Amino acid sequence: MLSIWYVLAVDLGALAVIATAFAEPGGADVPVVSAAALAAAAFVQGEASRRIERLRRVMSGSVHINMVSVWVFAAVLTLPMSWVAVLTGLVSSHVVLRSYRIQRSYPHRQVMNAAAMVLAAWAARLVLDAGGVPVLTRATDLDAVSIGIVLAAAVVFFAVDGVLIAVSLLVDGGGERSLRDLVGSADDNALELATICIGAVIGLVLVYQPFALLFLFVPLFVLHRSVLVKHLEELATKDQKTGLLNASTWRDVAGKELTRGTAFGVLMVDLDHFKRVNDTYGHLAGDEVLKAVAGAVRRSVRDYDSVGRFGGEEFVVLLPGLRSGDVLAIAERIRRAISELRVPLSDSDTVLSTLTASIGVAVYPEAASGVDELLHAADTALYRAKRAGRNRVVSSMAVCDTRTG
Repeated sequence: MLSIWYVLAVDLGALAVIATAFAEPGGADVPVVSAAALAAAAFVQGEASRRIERLRRVMSGSVHINMVSVWVFAAVLTLPMSWVAVLTGLVSSHVVLRSYRIQRSYPHRQVMNAAAMVLAAWAARLVLDAGGVPVLTRATDLDAVSIGIVLAAAVVFFAVDGVLIAVSLLVDGGGERSLRDLVGSADDNALELATICIGAVIGLVLVYQPFALLFLFVPLFVLHRSVLVKHLEELATKDQKTGLLNASTWRDVAGKELTRGTAFGVLMVDLDHFKRVNDTYGHLAGDEVLKAVAGAVRRSVRDYDSVGRFGGEEFVVLLPGLRSGDVLAIAERIRRAISELRVPLSDSDTVLSTLTASIGVAVYPEAASGVDELLHAADTALYRAKRAGRNRVVSSMAVCDTRTG
C-alpha cells in the first residue's frame, strides 16, 4: 500500500510541474526545431540500439540505466520546462514500446520512472534559473561560471532522479533490499553520470552547431554496447549467488599468476556443517549465508587477491606474492571473520551466529608446481582440518592448527 501512495505522489508531483510549466507565459509555445531535432535523435538512437537495450533489460537487476537521461538533460538546456516534460513522455513511451513483453517491464514503473525524470529535470532547471543560465539559444553567451552552473544542474538531476527511484524500490521491496539493489552499482551510477554529461554536450551542440550532433551517435552507440559487453563478461566470470569469481575464471587467474614464477598462496575454505543450515532454515537462508561468508572472505584479503566460489559451500582464495607465514596469517584472519559473522535471515527473526569454516593452505612453490596440484594440496589440508575437529587452519606443509578459544 505504501508503494502505491508513493508512486501516486511522484506522479502527481510531475503532473503539477507540467501544469505549472504550461500555465506560465509562453509555456505552450513550441520550439519546433529544437524539440523536433531532439525527439528525432532520441528515436533514431533508440531504434539503432534496440537489440542492445532488450538484452540489457532482460539481464538487468532492480536498477536499470537506459539512455533516456541523455535526451532529457539536453532538453533541460534547450527547451522550456513544459516541452522538457513532453519530450520525456515521448522518449519514455518509445522505451516502453520497444521493451514490450520483456521480463520486469511494468507499465506503472515506467510511468513512475518518467515522472521521476520530470521532477529531476525541474530541479535541474531551478538550479539553472538560480544561476542565471536561461534556456539556451544561439545568442546565449556561456562563460566558465555558466558551465559550472550547468555541471551543478547535472549533479542535481542525477541525485534527484536517483533518490526518487531508490525510494520507490525501497517501499516496493518492503525495506528488504540491499543498498546496491536500491542505488545500483558504481558502474551503474558512472553510466548514468556519463549519459547526463553527454546530454549536456548534446544540448550545447544542438544550439551552437546542430549538424555536429551526428558525431555523437557513434559514441552513444558504443557506450551502450560496451555496457552490455561488460555485463556479459560479468555473467561469464562471476558466481551469480555471491558475486565472487566462478571456478573456471579463478583457475585462469591462478594460471596467469603461476607464469610469473613468484610465490603465492592458495586457500581452500569450506563451511562447517553447512548442510544443517539448508536442512534447518531452507536453501534461501543458505544462499544468504553464502553471500555473507563471501563478503567476510573478501573483506579479509587485499584488493588484488582473487576470491572465488569453488562450488557448494567451498571458496578458494589466491594470495599473490606471499610466503607461508603470511598466507597462514590471512587464512586465520578469514577463519576468525567467519566465526564472528552474524547473519540475519530475511524471512524470520533468526540470526545465525555459529558459523565456522575449515581452511586448507598450500603455497607455491613449496607445496606443488601447478595449479591443479596446489588445489589438491590445499584440499588435502582442508580435509585434515575437518578430521581434526573443524574450525581450524591446516597447512599442506605442516600441521599448523589454530582454533577459537
